[in-house]
Amino acid sequence: MRRFRFWPRMALVFAVGVMHGGCILIPEIKDRIVELALTGTTTQSFVASGVVNVYADSITVDLGSEIDLATILADARVDPSDVSQIMLSGVSYRVVVPDPNPGRHIDGDIYVHRQGLTEHALVTGLSEDVNAVTGFKTATLDANGVADLNNLLAELLEELKSGGAIPANKIVTFAAYGTSSPTDASTSFTWELKITVGVVGTVQVSVPT
Repeated sequence: MRRFRFWPRMALVFAVGVMHGGCILIPEIKDRIVELALTGTTTQSFVASGVVNVYADSITVDLGSEIDLATILADARVDPSDVSQIMLSGVSYRVVVPDPNPGRHIDGDIYVHRQGLTEHALVTGLSEDVNAVTGFKTATLDANGVADLNNLLAELLEELKSGGAIPANKIVTFAAYGTSSPTDASTSFTWELKITVGVVGTVQVSVPT
């Protein structure tokens, strides 16, 4: 599995002193509030092997460990209290090791199950040939599963703001259910599920004017 990594995107303004009448113009420095958009992903691998017709596979992760939110915000110099939004921004999937059967096809759905809570659909109507390596494809999302992950992300932020006094429910299982065809040979392929999240926060910067 790969851990979330967030990279800030912000505009940096540079001023260069210019000569005018033999004098160097020195810009005035002012403080500005800048909004930062940070994105990151976690990718989980699934190995489908030995399935003849009905496909079921799952992986359980501690998203509190996957997402080191404290470091993410510290690296971007964003105080947790200055985060205005944290949310799921997309889910995608790809085949990384193809099935040797040239006709192998999978139909199914992907569910998310937070520890102790009800399982909900996250990706619906997945239909894919898995006999060739693919790039990441955008998945069709179910609002219930999206809400589950958004609630988890919000809890991670609240845990950080409270210094751990409000612990988040961090354990999540991603489960895939579906059918595999044709049925005359078992499956053998590997695919990945990528979860993309976004965080919006503000920082104060000094810029020349």
